[in-house]
Parts: sequence; structure tokens; C-alpha cells
Amino acid sequence: MQYFITHHTVWFVIICILVAGLLLLGGLLYYGFSNPPTEEEKKKRLPGDELLGNEPHHMRGTLAVTVNAPKEKVWPYLAQLGQRRAGFYSFGWLERLFGFHIFNTFSVVEEWQNMYVGEYIFYHQMGIGSEVKEVKRGEYFTSLSDSRHPSTYQGAIAFIPPFKLTAFAWSWNFILEDYGEGKTRFFTRCDAVLEPFDKFRHALAAVFLGIPSFVMCKGMLTTIKACAEGRKK
Repeated sequence: MQYFITHHTVWFVIICILVAGLLLLGGLLYYGFSNPPTEEEKKKRLPGDELLGNEPHHMRGTLAVTVNAPKEKVWPYLAQLGQRRAGFYSFGWLERLFGFHIFNTFSVVEEWQNMYVGEYIFYHQMGIGSEVKEVKRGEYFTSLSDSRHPSTYQGAIAFIPPFKLTAFAWSWNFILEDYGEGKTRFFTRCDAVLEPFDKFRHALAAVFLGIPSFVMCKGMLTTIKACAEGRKK
């Protein structure tokens, strides 16, 4: 295997991309039919919408899952999200395949429960991530990365995809709502803005960023649901 990687680097990269593509397609088909948000939920105003949702040409993705547990059982897993903490409860091995040093922790760790405004949630060890903008403990938190106004948190960088963009911004927000009978409706919403905007760049962002994000985020929701329901340790 080492010989193959060393002497056939291009083929190794191609195989990795093909494998990842098949896995993402499988995840898209599987998770795409799992507790999707209703049209009403997609349109409803949620915390964090004000960060980018009022800008022209913003792209939006909303995901949801019903958790058979109250909000106080779900929140501790959200509070410890991050590459330097509990990970993102998704496909860790796939994240590591693409160079993200992420190792998931499926138990609640008390020292990671102190989320605060101004904290930076690292996605990658090189500094990609988003800054926490608002926290209402037990209910929601919002976060933002914006190359036009980059975070000053130590080690943070404002990521711009290689699509000949001059600016890129995204919000990633996590919301818990009571769903009756001890259940929780768990939402994530992401808005993204790119400059300059055109249909071609929009399509590139949707394919190369949107689809992987959808699959990984759906996996995260499903895993957090299992953790809060006591089905994953």
C-alpha cells in the first residue's frame, strides 16, 4: 500500500475521490429521506438568520431531526462540538481521510460544556471554523465565518473556496425546539454568501461544498439523536 501511495499518487487521489463520492452519494440517498424539514420549517425564522439571511443571493440549507428526548438531553452534545473537542459526530474516518484531525467523542465531557460568545469552533487544525455569535444555553447557538470581517480569535482563519472569489461567508446555527411528549425538534441551518456572485460559482459551491456538508451534517444530526436517546456510547 505504501508503495502504491508513493509511486502512484495521482491514482491514489483519484481512488480516494471516487470512494468518497460513492459514500457521499450513498449517504445523500439514505439520509435525504430521514426526518427532513417541512416546507413550513424551511421558511420559518430561526435564531441566526439575521447573520447572513438578509443579504442578496444568499444560499440556505435547513436540516432537521426529531429526537425522542427532551432538550436538556440534546444540548450537552451541541455544547462540545469542535475539532479540538468532541468532534462533529459524523463520519470521522472520512474527515481524517481528507486531512481533518477529527476524533469523535460520544459521551458528555464536563470541561467542554462552557460554550460562550466569541468562542471559536474549529473545523480543521489549520484554523478553518466559525465564531460563536449568540448562545442561549439549552436552546440554541449561532456561529459565523466571514472573510469580510474575519474572527480575531487566536489561530482562526477566514476560509475562501478556490472559485476565484473575493469574499466568502457562512453561518452555521443549531436550534432545539420542544416537540411535545418529551421530544425535541433539532434544526441546523446554514446560510452562505459568496462574492462575486454568479450562477456558475453558485453551482460550484452547491456541488463541492453543499452536498458534502449535507451528508456530513445529516450524519451528525442522526448520531446526536442516538446519543441523546441513549442508543450510542
